[in-house]
Amino acid sequence: MNLAVPQQLSPHIVDGAALKQTLTEAGVTSIDALVEKYTAKRETQLIVEDRLSLVASGARLLDEAVAPKPHTPPEMNLTIDGESHDPAVITELDGRPLYSTPGIDSKGDPVLHSFTSPAGMFEHLANTPWEPHASFPSNSDRAAGDIGTTNPDSLPALSYYFENAYKGGDWLQNGPGRAWRDLRRVPRGIFHLGDWNDIISSVDWCRWDISLYEHPGYQPTASQLFLRAGRTYYYLAEFGWSDKASSTVNWGQRF
Repeated sequence: MNLAVPQQLSPHIVDGAALKQTLTEAGVTSIDALVEKYTAKRETQLIVEDRLSLVASGARLLDEAVAPKPHTPPEMNLTIDGESHDPAVITELDGRPLYSTPGIDSKGDPVLHSFTSPAGMFEHLANTPWEPHASFPSNSDRAAGDIGTTNPDSLPALSYYFENAYKGGDWLQNGPGRAWRDLRRVPRGIFHLGDWNDIISSVDWCRWDISLYEHPGYQPTASQLFLRAGRTYYYLAEFGWSDKASSTVNWGQRF
């Protein structure tokens, strides 16, 4: 858990001892060290999002493709290419990217639909029209499930990502039709000494569909979590996606 204040205006209170410890762990023990570290990080930081037109060519923005990360079993029912499986089976696909989106099955239970190709996921989305829900069930031990709205146009066009579950800790916004290409380069925390790579644990509701990618650059060889508009995603661990995203897209539309 990061104890630094959010990078934007925040009601969080900063504990002095915790702040000193955070700076010490970052190698900052003097004002000169702070200035030097801050200046060095600023040279490589991303402070402006990509336009959506760059997402399709995202893999070419990096030096090389990266192998998929190991999959984490979801805390809910699982389908892979339309077939039901025990959640633990997902680890048998380590080394292969998966393209996933959460939903509700015919029994009203939460389910993670995973596919071995992007085409499979988008075909599923096309054949499963968006349906408004006021609330969403949870199979985990968390306090409450997600909430939704029957009118997604009433929601903010900006998407908001949070360091901790239930919108806790630092937060980062993502504009409609915009994308964060490389969260390793997006500053986080007081003095911006941290970054947003492998940090996001919850997502607030948004007017538009959102994608989280496990690697920078929206790579087609990276696993993707597609989050439909109109609901909260307060507990990404439930989908096996806590602290896993390295690039994000706010599509600025609903598919």
